[in-house]
Amino acid sequence: MPFAETIRQTRLRRGKSLRAVAAAAGVGASNLSAIENGRREPTTATVEKLAKALGVRFVAVPAGRSTAAETAGFICRAEADGRPDEAYRAFIQLADDLAASRPFDRVKLVADDPAPGCSRWLDALAGLVELRLKEANLPAPDWACEYRGDPSKPWEPQRSRRPLPVHADVDLAPEPLRRRGVAIEAGELESV
Repeated sequence: MPFAETIRQTRLRRGKSLRAVAAAAGVGASNLSAIENGRREPTTATVEKLAKALGVRFVAVPAGRSTAAETAGFICRAEADGRPDEAYRAFIQLADDLAASRPFDRVKLVADDPAPGCSRWLDALAGLVELRLKEANLPAPDWACEYRGDPSKPWEPQRSRRPLPVHADVDLAPEPLRRRGVAIEAGELESV
């Protein structure tokens, strides 16, 4: 459930405990836990209280599209569970979603910074976000600028459950990815 994950990730990024946020919002800790774990749908009033307690504002994003932060969370879980093919597909889906979105929606989809982790995937996501926003003449969010990668140590994601013998050429990657040392070629980011 995307909203539950958004609440949880926002709380964790802010470094706040579940009990502290629940107390500040005037809701029970067990209620907040149920919301974060997708066992309970919050009312609009509860969402407003949680947003105030977290010091954020929630904005609507187009249905059927995942945010960059949600995608990062999914990729981290898929990678940890030995599902590199699903991590790669989620990355490509984000690339497609951003390319198909209006400029204002692109900004909303990448506004939240992802939770730290995920090996070099965050460098790849930052490069993708910079690329898609640049295509719409928009600046990259601060979080994307912070993930600079390491061009001296090229990295490419595993695209299937078994490593492929063919490797991507980092020189064929779009500039924001290449600058971060991420070997995902431009052709991989084009929708069919």
